[in-house]
Amino acid sequence: MFKVFVYSLLLTFISLIVSNQIISHEIKNQTRKLNNINAVIQHEENKENLLKTDWVVRTSPARLKILSDKHRSTLKLSPAKGKNIKFIKLEEIR
Repeated sequence: MFKVFVYSLLLTFISLIVSNQIISHEIKNQTRKLNNINAVIQHEENKENLLKTDWVVRTSPARLKILSDKHRSTLKLSPAKGKNIKFIKLEEIR
Protein backbone atom coordinates (compact mmCIF):
# COMPACT_ATOMS: atom_id res chain seq x y z
CA MET A 1 0.00 0.00 0.00
CA PHE A 2 2.81 2.38 0.83
CA LYS A 3 4.48 1.64 -2.54
CA VAL A 4 1.29 2.60 -4.36
CA PHE A 5 1.13 5.86 -2.43
CA VAL A 6 4.78 6.65 -3.16
CA TYR A 7 4.39 5.81 -6.88
CA SER A 8 1.22 7.90 -7.17
CA LEU A 9 2.95 10.77 -5.38
CA LEU A 10 5.96 10.44 -7.68
CA LEU A 11 3.73 10.40 -10.78
CA THR A 12 1.86 13.43 -9.48
CA PHE A 13 5.08 15.39 -9.01
CA ILE A 14 6.37 14.35 -12.43
CA SER A 15 3.08 15.37 -14.08
CA LEU A 16 3.18 18.70 -12.25
CA ILE A 17 6.75 19.34 -13.39
CA VAL A 18 5.90 18.44 -17.00
CA SER A 19 2.76 20.58 -17.03
CA ASN A 20 4.74 23.44 -15.45
CA GLN A 21 7.35 23.17 -18.20
CA ILE A 22 4.68 23.08 -20.90
CA ILE A 23 2.92 26.13 -19.48
CA SER A 24 6.23 27.96 -19.03
CA HIS A 25 7.21 27.23 -22.63
CA GLU A 26 3.83 28.43 -23.89
CA ILE A 27 4.10 31.62 -21.84
CA LYS A 28 7.55 32.30 -23.34
CA ASN A 29 6.17 31.75 -26.85
CA GLN A 30 3.22 34.06 -26.24
CA THR A 31 5.51 36.69 -24.72
CA ARG A 32 7.77 36.47 -27.77
CA LYS A 33 4.77 36.90 -30.08
CA LEU A 34 3.52 39.86 -28.04
CA ASN A 35 6.94 41.50 -28.18
CA ASN A 36 7.02 41.03 -31.96
CA ILE A 37 3.55 42.56 -32.30
CA ASN A 38 4.56 45.49 -30.09
CA ALA A 39 7.69 46.00 -32.19
CA VAL A 40 5.59 46.06 -35.38
CA ILE A 41 3.16 48.54 -33.81
CA GLN A 42 6.05 50.76 -32.70
CA HIS A 43 7.55 50.61 -36.20
CA GLU A 44 4.23 51.59 -37.77
CA GLU A 45 3.80 54.46 -35.30
CA ASN A 46 7.30 55.68 -36.14
CA LYS A 47 6.48 55.55 -39.85
CA GLU A 48 3.25 57.44 -39.24
CA ASN A 49 5.07 60.13 -37.27
CA LEU A 50 7.68 60.40 -40.01
CA LEU A 51 4.96 60.78 -42.67
CA LYS A 52 3.16 63.42 -40.59
CA THR A 53 6.42 65.35 -40.17
CA ASP A 54 7.14 65.07 -43.87
CA TRP A 55 3.63 66.35 -44.65
CA VAL A 56 4.08 69.34 -42.35
CA VAL A 57 7.40 70.19 -43.96
CA ARG A 58 6.10 69.77 -47.51
CA THR A 59 2.98 71.84 -46.91
CA SER A 60 4.52 74.60 -44.84
CA PRO A 61 3.38 78.02 -46.08
CA ALA A 62 6.94 79.33 -46.42
CA ARG A 63 7.96 76.40 -48.63
CA LEU A 64 4.81 76.67 -50.75
CA LYS A 65 5.41 80.41 -51.20
CA ILE A 66 8.97 79.73 -52.39
CA LEU A 67 7.75 77.07 -54.81
CA SER A 68 4.95 79.27 -56.13
CA ASP A 69 7.36 82.17 -56.70
CA LYS A 70 9.82 79.85 -58.42
CA HIS A 71 7.24 78.30 -60.78
CA ARG A 72 4.87 81.26 -61.19
CA SER A 73 5.69 81.79 -64.86
CA THR A 74 5.45 78.11 -65.76
CA LEU A 75 2.22 77.43 -63.89
CA LYS A 76 0.69 80.88 -64.44
CA LEU A 77 -0.46 81.02 -60.85
CA SER A 78 -2.47 83.95 -59.62
CA PRO A 79 -4.15 84.75 -56.33
CA ALA A 80 -7.75 83.67 -55.93
CA LYS A 81 -10.30 86.41 -56.59
CA GLY A 82 -13.57 86.82 -54.82
CA LYS A 83 -15.56 86.62 -58.05
CA ASN A 84 -14.26 83.09 -58.63
CA ILE A 85 -15.83 81.84 -55.42
CA LYS A 86 -19.43 80.70 -55.64
CA PHE A 87 -21.48 80.45 -52.48
CA ILE A 88 -23.96 77.62 -52.26
CA LYS A 89 -27.13 78.05 -50.29
CA LEU A 90 -28.15 75.13 -48.11
CA GLU A 91 -31.59 75.04 -49.79
CA GLU A 92 -29.95 74.32 -53.16
CA ILE A 93 -28.22 71.20 -51.81
CA ARG A 94 -31.44 69.63 -50.54
